[in-house]
Amino acid sequence: MIKEYTTQSTLNPQIWDEEHLKPKLREKFLKIAKAFADFLLPIIDVQVRDVTLTGSNANYNWTDKSDIDLHVLINYKDIKAYDSNAALVREYLMAKKSIWNNNYPLMFRGMQIELYAQDTNEPHASTGVYSIMRNKWIKKPSSDIVSIEDDAIDKKSDPYAYEIDNMKHGAADLLPRIERLKAKLKRMRQTGLEAEGEYSIENLAFKKLRNTGHLERLSQLAKTETMSQLQVENHVKQLANHVNGDKTLDSSDWHNIMKKLDAVEDDKGQWKHPNRCTMIPSNHITMKNVGYPVLGIDDTGYKQVMKPEQDYTYPGSKVFEIPVTAKYKTLLIQLNNYIKNKVTYEK
Repeated sequence: MIKEYTTQSTLNPQIWDEEHLKPKLREKFLKIAKAFADFLLPIIDVQVRDVTLTGSNANYNWTDKSDIDLHVLINYKDIKAYDSNAALVREYLMAKKSIWNNNYPLMFRGMQIELYAQDTNEPHASTGVYSIMRNKWIKKPSSDIVSIEDDAIDKKSDPYAYEIDNMKHGAADLLPRIERLKAKLKRMRQTGLEAEGEYSIENLAFKKLRNTGHLERLSQLAKTETMSQLQVENHVKQLANHVNGDKTLDSSDWHNIMKKLDAVEDDKGQWKHPNRCTMIPSNHITMKNVGYPVLGIDDTGYKQVMKPEQDYTYPGSKVFEIPVTAKYKTLLIQLNNYIKNKVTYEK
């Protein structure tokens, strides 16, 4: 137990009619929970036992910015793989939650709707838990005293920790993901501070993430990715100038570009090094058995996008390949913009 304190005298009137969940909102929450369950269950194939509303909006410590925490209850032991690898199952469910909340940032009147797959074997740590399926309280909160349990802090901070732990340098759209997560963390903490001060669940969860080094890792990852993109940008400009005919790349330029992009020279190209930049020491390229398009730029500056199962001949003597895949999305967008705008890179 961390702290007890007096908070608001009523439940959030945007969600509740006194102590009863608003009927239309209940239907909406059930629809959202079903969509989330369908997102989870095709692989794990278990029955949903309940859908609950918990957290500040099932209690008297809410604000108009508090999250709406919807928990879809399943028995983890019903999942076939659970007995042999419980950790893997839990990681899978956490990953699916992260993907869902990133892809579907649902809101209701300024409040974020967060979904979580809860094990029915876990105890109800919150002092307020409402069964949306059964339309009744499981644990009815008190308007006089609200208690925060350590477990409630863990449940608030763990999804953020998981998302940070699984962010990888070089991933597509990493910087926008980091900025969105930083904004959510800032909002979470501010909401807690405004409502209950230093001892709010949100602020304590934020502090836990700081103490475990997750916030520092997030900042360092953003810094590293930004520096990497800025450094890559100069090499992309060199490629654009080569295509535009402003400056033909020499062997030293190609060496530096290949080093920066972790490219390899090999006449097997994408066959041997799938989804990697490669230099082909020939002007004859076959795309047979390559499952994605590839942008080819030869040593004369000629470029074209090569499609799977086709053969191509370039005017030059060698061809630099860039896979047209998510891994190189940012690079290809920059290259296209520089070519169109004819931005000259001065060495």
